[in-house]
Amino acid sequence: MIKKLCLFFLLIFSFCFAQEKRTIIFSPLPTKSSFQVMKDFLPLTSYLEKKLNIKIKFEYKTNYKDILSGVKSGSIDMAYLGPLPYISLRQEYTDVKPIITFVEKNGKHNYRCVLAKFKSDKIDRYKKIKVALTQPLSTCGFFMSSVLLKKDFDIDLSKNLYDYRMSHDNALLSALSGEYIIAGAKDSIAKRHNSLGLEIISSSQLLPGFTLVLNTKTINSDLINSIQNTILEIPSNVYKKWNGKGSFGFVKASHNDYGDLSVNMNDIPKIGNINE
Repeated sequence: MIKKLCLFFLLIFSFCFAQEKRTIIFSPLPTKSSFQVMKDFLPLTSYLEKKLNIKIKFEYKTNYKDILSGVKSGSIDMAYLGPLPYISLRQEYTDVKPIITFVEKNGKHNYRCVLAKFKSDKIDRYKKIKVALTQPLSTCGFFMSSVLLKKDFDIDLSKNLYDYRMSHDNALLSALSGEYIIAGAKDSIAKRHNSLGLEIISSSQLLPGFTLVLNTKTINSDLINSIQNTILEIPSNVYKKWNGKGSFGFVKASHNDYGDLSVNMNDIPKIGNINE
């Protein structure tokens, strides 16, 4: 009798353990307040929780470095990253896999970084030029502007004058006003200023937009595939009703989307040098 009871409780325990939900620790890039970030992702995470019988726990970090460190240490399973932090992470930690990229309102999931200037302005690479940038952590900021200036004009951005204008529009308007000679920005935003006399003088390769990235050391391949496939199979009539991330759809992501780009985040200045 005692043996039967022990076996019964063992079976019950095993069943309960098997039914225990897998908890995924999710840390999105801090582009907004913690409340707004969670609100934006809630429709998607709730959908995944219901479909896959998992629990997704938000872990908000105020600094992107803490997210990258968390992935590398194994305390973060899933992250939402732009190209710049992803490239930096992948160089140090190869056990990370991009699974889906979010489609934006314009219907695109990728973009180019560009350099732009006012049409009549001339670039003299033998004199110091002034370059208007977006933000330090923007892919189209110091990182890609530096790459494009070197590639197409043999200009070393670090040896010239630059400042962060904190948005793509602000950077472009600074070039239009004549305060700066060149601005670095996203292609779709730069094109909106063409009628004002702005011209694009250099373009990057296509880059993926914000992407969901999974830690392959903490999540097994079966669950990774399940998460990816579940998201890609969400009916459009479902996600279009969401008021948040994913409401314009998703595309499959791959590390190959980033080409051979490399970056050392420590080499990206946190402030401009215009007043030095």
